[in-house]
Amino acid sequence: MPKAGSSTSKLLSSELLCVFCNEYEDEKRYGKLISNDGIAAHNFCLLFSSGLAQKGEDNEGLDGFLIEDILKECKRCNKLKCSFCKVKGGSIGCGNSWCKKSYHYGCGKDNGAMFTYHGNYSSYCKKHSLVQEELPAEERKTLKPVDTCYICYENLNTTISPTTILAPCCTRAWYHRQCIEDMAYSAGLHYFKCPLCNNVDEWQAEMLRIGIYIPDRDASWELVPGAYNSLLQPNLECVADVCICPQGRSEDETDGEWELIMCETCGCQAVHTQCGKLKKKDKEWLCSMCRGTASGSSKENEVPHEPETLRSENKRQSSSSNSVPPKKTRPSKRYRIV
Repeated sequence: MPKAGSSTSKLLSSELLCVFCNEYEDEKRYGKLISNDGIAAHNFCLLFSSGLAQKGEDNEGLDGFLIEDILKECKRCNKLKCSFCKVKGGSIGCGNSWCKKSYHYGCGKDNGAMFTYHGNYSSYCKKHSLVQEELPAEERKTLKPVDTCYICYENLNTTISPTTILAPCCTRAWYHRQCIEDMAYSAGLHYFKCPLCNNVDEWQAEMLRIGIYIPDRDASWELVPGAYNSLLQPNLECVADVCICPQGRSEDETDGEWELIMCETCGCQAVHTQCGKLKKKDKEWLCSMCRGTASGSSKENEVPHEPETLRSENKRQSSSSNSVPPKKTRPSKRYRIV
């Protein structure tokens, strides 16, 4: 079985061309462009070529495809015209044994061919590609008529076609195929799941079956260099009510009285050693929130803070209610003037 995505081979610059499709490097579309002994080829062109087998180890040839085998495959496919662009070199044949179509990888993608990125890496032309099953008539009646892709929120045609995909789980939502492909390429195997119900197993199995490429790597946002440096080095300041440091709350010296000591529980707040009156030998400090949690009081049990105006009004009312009521005096006698 071919092994996709090996990183042992040497990556190429964009000046080199693939020996099968004669295209430059475009990793998202063709896979990595790899080279050895002056021979260059896209990873997907190697995997889907009908007459090519992976006979070597990952460090031999081009990711296990031996150079001599690649040259033999090039000689074979140079006798075949692509069914779409009519240029020689159509190395990929339709997986249907009765179909005689052959094409370049890129031409197949542009003309509705399906590629299965697992197992034997088979390909099928648009006529013989694997399609999703139509919904039963009773289920179609019960579903709400939603004609919107839940990724891009653009309108789409809610019928089974090479450009639309029906979710196998949750609400049976519809998506553009291109939106799903972009999502899978970005999320990778470890983060690719249904956008609505977060289903993983059923979702990935169906997407692989209908030819969605899911790269076996971490998500693209996890691979950005230094993406989480700001979280590892928080910008802390002294949270003491009165900071007595002459250089200000942001001052942080090493092993001194103005060293910022982070809360040992949450690490979100800090205080100067001197401002927190901490011992030099045992610099342990808890912020007010963690102190309350450690002492057994939860935030839910705390009395919520009242607005200033309401607090002052309640204070006046309580002070007036707690004060000693004035003594009742007998009303003075009133005399009627005759």
